[in-house]
Parts: sequence; structure tokens; C-alpha cells
Amino acid sequence: MTLQWPFDELTITGRDVLLRPVRDADIEHLVAIFPDDFDLDPRFPPLPELPPATDRERLLVQSIWRHRGCWSVDDWALDFGVWRDGTPVGIQTLEGTRFPADRTVDTASWIAKPFRGKGFGIQARELVLAFAFEQLEARRAITSAVVTNQASLGVSRHLGYRDTEVTPHITDDGVVDLQHLTLDRDARTTRKPETRIRVNGFDDCVPFFGLV
Repeated sequence: MTLQWPFDELTITGRDVLLRPVRDADIEHLVAIFPDDFDLDPRFPPLPELPPATDRERLLVQSIWRHRGCWSVDDWALDFGVWRDGTPVGIQTLEGTRFPADRTVDTASWIAKPFRGKGFGIQARELVLAFAFEQLEARRAITSAVVTNQASLGVSRHLGYRDTEVTPHITDDGVVDLQHLTLDRDARTTRKPETRIRVNGFDDCVPFFGLV
């Protein structure tokens, strides 16, 4: 019996971008545009023996593989490639921890430098939020960014998130302040979406989220 990974057939289409879970064939293209200013997950320690740029690429690939390999109903992360006219422009990640109980999702993303300032980041976030609230029946979305990352914070606030708290965050460059934000389902439904959204290939993914 061959086990099919159902996310290979999942797509979320908006006005200007398409999201689909990252496949192995996509990885080299995403590595080629991976920006040097994206904060990597501090839970993944660096390998000092590798050149810094190579190590960053290794951490990106390893995090994608880890998200697939460690998937469970209670703790999952889905990395979507963001595509514009067949060209990859970044990654939008959607995460759920204790999801069946909390119905809360978190997001993280990056857009390659040549494609910034064109609204792709806002559209990608709006697409995964629609997927989370409508298909996954989430009740709340959270996110965070360092207080100096006004671009990321601006996207969140534009989409209706509200600031909650600021906490210290350890990075390779020291401790920085991390701004947390939240978006409740009820608050989102009062805001008219900017992008028409079409989801295909979701039915076979339902069991992976513990939905019935």
C-alpha cells in the first residue's frame, strides 16, 4: 500500500498569489530566494562548522522536513509556498498546538526581498487565515514579531489583529522585545476580506487536523 501525503493536492488561491504546501521539488527554489534577515527558530541550534549562509539554508530545509515528520493532530505546522504566476516568492506557515482543544492557530512567514512591497505578504496571510477560520474552524489566530519589524506588525494590524503583550525573546544577537498580537474569529467576521479565496484538495486533509 502506498500512503499518499494529502497536502500535495491542497491549494489556496487568491487574487494574485497561490499557496500550496511545500514539496521536495520546491525546496531548491525556495532556498535560492531565502532572505538573510529572517529570524530562524532558536530551537534549532546552528552548526558552527558550516559557513553561516549554508547553515541558514540547512535550517530552512530541516524545519520543513521536521514539520512534516513530526505532524500530529495536537501539534502541527504546515509550510505553504507562496507562488506568483508560477514563481515562488516566499513561505507562509500555519501552526496549531493543542488545536482540537484550543482551536488556535499561529502564523509565520517570509517574502523574498525582490517581491516585498507588492502586497504578497498581506495576501498570503489573509489566505491562510481564511483557511484556518473557515475550513479548520479555528476560533483565534495569534502571531508575533520583534518590535522593530514594522513591516510584519503592519501586516498583522492591517488584517485586524490587536496588540496583546510584549515579551523578551532570545536571538543570536541578544535579547529583543517581541510583540504578540491576536485576532478572534468574531472580530475577523466583521471585516470584509480583500481577496476572493478558493480552496481545493482539502477533503483528504481533514483527518490530519482531527476534524469530523
